[in-house]
Amino acid sequence: MTGSERPTARLPLVNKLFFTADHVGLQALSYFRQQWVLFFLAPPALEGVTRVPDLNVLGFPIDAVVVAGALIFLGRFVDAFTDPLIGWWSDRTHSRWGRRIPFILFATPFYALFGALIWFLPMDGSSWWNAIYFVLVLELFFVAATMSSGALEALVPEVTPTADDRMNLISLMFLFAVFGAGLGLVAGGFIKDAYGFKITGILFAVVALVSRSSSLAAVWNHARRDVEPARVRFWQGIRETVRNPQFLPFLPTFVMFTTGAGVMQGWIPFFAVAVLLQEKEGATSSLLSTSVIGGVVLAGIIIWVLFLTGRVTKRRIYGVCLVGSGLVFPLFSLVGIVSTEHLVTQGLVFAFIAGMPMAAVFLLPKGLTADIADYDAVLREERREAMFYSTQNFFEKVTYALPPLLLSLMRLLGDSPENPLGIRLAPVMAGALVLVGAALWHRYRLPDTVNRETVAAAGLIPTR
Repeated sequence: MTGSERPTARLPLVNKLFFTADHVGLQALSYFRQQWVLFFLAPPALEGVTRVPDLNVLGFPIDAVVVAGALIFLGRFVDAFTDPLIGWWSDRTHSRWGRRIPFILFATPFYALFGALIWFLPMDGSSWWNAIYFVLVLELFFVAATMSSGALEALVPEVTPTADDRMNLISLMFLFAVFGAGLGLVAGGFIKDAYGFKITGILFAVVALVSRSSSLAAVWNHARRDVEPARVRFWQGIRETVRNPQFLPFLPTFVMFTTGAGVMQGWIPFFAVAVLLQEKEGATSSLLSTSVIGGVVLAGIIIWVLFLTGRVTKRRIYGVCLVGSGLVFPLFSLVGIVSTEHLVTQGLVFAFIAGMPMAAVFLLPKGLTADIADYDAVLREERREAMFYSTQNFFEKVTYALPPLLLSLMRLLGDSPENPLGIRLAPVMAGALVLVGAALWHRYRLPDTVNRETVAAAGLIPTR
């Protein structure tokens, strides 16, 4: 069997369930952090003091809100550079457990530990010790998460031998991801209001540890041990990955989509305070997130049915969702403009509508990346799944580091009930980011089933 071939045995249904259930903990831990970390470091003035100080650079004062956004950006930006290196390392690893399992086994406990410690700042009130601690622990968390999650993602092409099998696995991931997002975004707000950030962080870290361990157990005897390690040198691998003609149009659309969604995610608690005029921002944010998830679930079911009936392709679905999100996100700016009655109800309606095109963020990217990795294997006869997932993550993280910083800057225009201008403009910015990515999607041409015959029929094998 050559390195470019995939196994023919299907993963049993029970194993698929446990493998994809990892997304419960992964999404709960991730979404709670993404939604609340800026609020945690620099809450609105009426909620309490910031946990990081103001900064003065050459006589220019920088507000603590911007400092907090910059710290989150710094952690994400530095973390991005570890992804290609770890992916390249994973592709080249040779062990009795195969290429991926050693990374998952070693890094998972640290992934959960540092995921909890983010919320345990050493000092009360505003302090530079808090800033230093936060950046250090956040970076350690990201490195452990990259080693564990990246290796797990790279197993997807290996355990899905057919297009239908892959879509079924991705659909299960979608269902568990939605449930995990519900825990992080919906339950997280209520738990935070009741018990605080520390208890909530510990709870989601434990859920992440248990679900990741169950996922590893599900593929322990099914992950391939016979794949020949990739031989490509690091920088050559990076160049060949980013030059893949189908990866090029996918990558910017994905990072701009997730950046826009990231802005909206961190924006919700501030929207609850400044526009919806709610004192219990945790509970209100949970209700809004519930409405978003309702839209995601409805659209996800529709997408899954359409795909199974063969009426649409992943390429068409993803393009429609890109344009839909870009047009829908700015609608949040209209809440309370026409009428100041039933503000929460208005927010819930817009949240449900915005959630529908966001289903593509949950459902399709892992499958599209797996297809691109298969296409690369056809071209090069060498499997480099981790390199594609990690390179995708690199660019995603570089761009996804921006939402907290962008949101912090928008807040300077106004984030209070008296002046909510910055909060009203943030959804417009998010929609514009997504539409920029959507403009490039027409160049993606891979069919849903990727093998030498289908890509040749699509004219995607370059002539020598």
